[in-house]
Amino acid sequence: MTSQRRELACNLLLILGLSVATVTGPAGSATAQVPVTELNRLLGKLPEPNAICSAAVVDLQTGRRVFGLNTDRPMIPASNVKLFALAAAVEVLGPDFQFRTVLATRGSDLVVIGDGDPSLGDPVSSKEDGREITAVIDEWAAVLKERGLSNVKGDLIIDESIFDDRWVHPEWPAEDIRRRYAAPVGALNFNENCIEVTVWPARRAGQPVQWSARPRTSLIDVKNRCKSGGRNRPTIDRPSPTFQYVLGGSCTKRSTLQSVPVPDPGLFFADVLRLRLADQGVTIAGRVRRERVRDASEQLPADCEILAVHTTPLLRVAARAGKDSQNLFAECLLKRAGYEFAKTRGTADPIGSWETGRASVQALMSRAGIDPDAVVISDGSGLSRANRASVSDFVKLLAYMQRHRGWDVFGRSLSVAGRDGLLRKRMNGVPGLVCAKTGYMQGVRTLSGYVETPDGRLYCFSVLFNNIKKATRPFSKIQDQFCRILASG
Repeated sequence: MTSQRRELACNLLLILGLSVATVTGPAGSATAQVPVTELNRLLGKLPEPNAICSAAVVDLQTGRRVFGLNTDRPMIPASNVKLFALAAAVEVLGPDFQFRTVLATRGSDLVVIGDGDPSLGDPVSSKEDGREITAVIDEWAAVLKERGLSNVKGDLIIDESIFDDRWVHPEWPAEDIRRRYAAPVGALNFNENCIEVTVWPARRAGQPVQWSARPRTSLIDVKNRCKSGGRNRPTIDRPSPTFQYVLGGSCTKRSTLQSVPVPDPGLFFADVLRLRLADQGVTIAGRVRRERVRDASEQLPADCEILAVHTTPLLRVAARAGKDSQNLFAECLLKRAGYEFAKTRGTADPIGSWETGRASVQALMSRAGIDPDAVVISDGSGLSRANRASVSDFVKLLAYMQRHRGWDVFGRSLSVAGRDGLLRKRMNGVPGLVCAKTGYMQGVRTLSGYVETPDGRLYCFSVLFNNIKKATRPFSKIQDQFCRILASG
């Protein structure tokens, strides 16, 4: 994190930590006077008459619900589902958990053992830290050269056995999986499992453009149909689930196109690793192989020697999933929680999957007083339109996590209105403090989180809109006003 982002996170923790101390009063504490009439008036005049709204507010000092509208109606939550993935990860993994990606040798082979870390080569975190996306690989190259391993005579082995090999969720729309926000989910990931192509015009109009890809990889096959000249409207697409990409349109100036996903995260990671190591003076003579190296109890064979371990704190991954709503990060949290949950339940050969992740969430729901049979959790990101939850479910989850031992991580993973994440440009000047998780997809706008009033009263809330036929932005403004009213109450 940059010093500014660290400061914001610490300020949020301090404010919310003080709030925790103020909401533990006696059970008979007076319920806050929430302006129910004003909230009803706000939600009673929606921009579209057929839009569906549900909302709930709980006073965390008393534990009582102080406002409700369609509280038990199942709704499509979009990215608010990430709250369940975040909570499950914090509960099952523990707030001090760190992802561990291991670099080792086994005989003449070089081995990388994945732990589901989605942050390797993360462009956002790398920019904040002032590092290249390949910084970890460069560190590994230095370790290898120090060990006299500039020429690896064997193969590059990648162990992805902590997760299953279903990288794309079966309920994600086919159109979405061509977009960066639906990148595949692997045990080894790099650069959000996407490539970023930059194009620039050739010397003569009508000629194919020049292009380069970041990170450098030998796997991609680019069909260059983008012409120099004309209007500057270059495009990129991945028409099939392969490493083939198509450049189209026209180009008059240097332009970096939107990121597009790769089809195979593990193979992509291995190829980037191999090429970057070569750039740093470390060559691998053999081929890339997928192989399970660690056993079911997470032990390595006796002939394996660990050279380096790259660690990433849970908070860093949780903040990207929560504040920035990064889908890959949320899915990795869900699968990693699923692996740990299966292991703690005594499963002989545990594996992280959407199924085991869902089981970890259902166990969490039961402890939070939520009926697991009334909620549908299909994925961890909210891309699936099969997800269903009510505002009652969300406020129960939020109230539970506010008392949780992992509250520090969970609270600091949420976006702070007017300060950071996807709420940084929303609710400026709100009289209190709002930290929440946003949600958006076609026809859906959701917001769930916490509001602190200037006098220290703390609420948790959820406001979900479904069945929106036109623009959803007016509904986010209603959510903002809802929080302003609550904070002013």
